[in-house]
Amino acid sequence: MTKRKQLRACGLLAAVLAAAFVPIAVMAAGQQPADPAAVDLDQKLQTLKVQSLDIIQQSEALEQGFLYPTDNRVFVYVSVTIPGMLIKDISASLDNGTPSSYQYRESESVALQERGLHLLLRANAAPGRHRIHAQYTAQYSDSRPGDVPFTGTYDGYFEKTSQPAELELELRRQGYLTRPEIKFHDWKAAP
Repeated sequence: MTKRKQLRACGLLAAVLAAAFVPIAVMAAGQQPADPAAVDLDQKLQTLKVQSLDIIQQSEALEQGFLYPTDNRVFVYVSVTIPGMLIKDISASLDNGTPSSYQYRESESVALQERGLHLLLRANAAPGRHRIHAQYTAQYSDSRPGDVPFTGTYDGYFEKTSQPAELELELRRQGYLTRPEIKFHDWKAAP
């Protein structure tokens, strides 16, 4: 190491040590009493933050109620109950409408392994019989780069009542050697 590099290293080490000891020196000197006006201002700011978050939550709930009225609301969730299966993407549509699609990051796919649910689709549908169509791509976490992912579709019907519809598309398999499939759940709201 040249003398110049040694001097730089010593200077850098001295700067780091000095920065480390400054807070200790300040602490040893004792803490200054807090300014009551600053404490009062901080408390008021914290109260405003809490109130603004509450207002935001209320306005979002109001917006959701306006966009998806209780009588027409249909929410479609996705779950994965196959250990090690990472969902790559999924799309779903109601009554041949525009599909709602989602591509999952690996961390999101792993989170679904923890018995999580993902809200895929929010829609409005009048009471009556409706068609739901879904298709997915998934792959095991230990797959090699050249392995072909699993793909599949689901087509089915559900009866929409005057209550909100909560539907689940569960990616699962019947047995150890069977292919993954989508199982449809219609979680009826209690009247």
